[in-house]
Order: sequence, then C-alpha cells, then structure tokens
Amino acid sequence: MKKILFAFWASLFVLLTGCRWHGLIFDPYFKVENSGLNWVEIRQYETIGSKQRVRLRIDGNGLVTVRDGSSALVNNSFAANMKSETWEDIREKRVTISEDDAQLIYQSLVDAGLFVKYEGLPYLDERPVPSSNETVMVFVSANINARTVGASDPVGKPDLLERLKLVVLTFYQPRPIRKQPQP
Repeated sequence: MKKILFAFWASLFVLLTGCRWHGLIFDPYFKVENSGLNWVEIRQYETIGSKQRVRLRIDGNGLVTVRDGSSALVNNSFAANMKSETWEDIREKRVTISEDDAQLIYQSLVDAGLFVKYEGLPYLDERPVPSSNETVMVFVSANINARTVGASDPVGKPDLLERLKLVVLTFYQPRPIRKQPQP
C-alpha cells in the first residue's frame, strides 16, 4: 500500500511539474529576467488620414529600432511592391538603452496583461475589441522569458493598449511633414 501511495504522489508531482514546464499551467504575470533573447515588437497603424505606420522593436540587449512612414517596408522588411507610390516613405532610427531599462519596459507590459490570453468559447463574447471610434490600431508580438505572444488581431485590452501607446511615444517623436513650396 505504501508503494502504491508513493507511486501516486510521485506521478502527481511529475505530472504537475511537467504541466508547469510545458506551459499547461500558465501564469501570465511573472518576473521578467534579463536576457538578450527577449524582444517586443509593437506595430501601430492609422486607420484614417495619411495611413502612417510605426513599428517599434525593443531587443533584450537594449537596441531599440523605430521605423515610421506609410511604406509597406515599415512593417514588412520583405515587401516587394516597389511600384507603390509610398515605397520610399520610410524612416528608421536606432537608439540604445540599458538592459535594465529594457527589462523594466518588458515588466510593465507583462504587468499590464501582455500574456493574458482569451481562450475557449465561453469567453468569446467577452473578448475585448477596439473601439470603432479609434483611429489607431495597435498590434504586438513578443518573446519574453521564452514565452511568446503574437496576434493578427489588434490589442483591445484598455490597460495594455494604453501601456503600448506610451512605450511607442517614449521612442517615437514624429517629425512635422514639410509642406511643398507653392510655385
């Protein structure tokens, strides 16, 4: 009987640690560790007007890359439509921050619910969607502590959306558009 009880507890322990290891028991709020392999990419699109795009990527080693413009190259480095009239409208800026600052940004995004997932049919109706009055759509992809998130749907969670917009504004200061001189 003792052997059976021991085998039961040992298998339960192995099952739970295995589930934890493989992410079946997933805690979306965790402490971010410093790693050069961490990254976050935020893509922001205007839905009306000039159709401005901004892509911000923060790597764990502190490299921050900001691309903006209306070219398809802003969000897709492999875009091939060279005949587009907005093809050359792209600007890129690189900034280096400390790894600790990058970790602080990652932690703020995790705390805002970056890894909270909406799974299962019962939650389908409760899934947040962006307001139809919103003129900016924000998408996010990330790999933090070997946990990944990426979605083709825009971010709809208000706290996370505001945090993402704040991170973009920290590094993206748009230049005013130069007006062409009148002939």
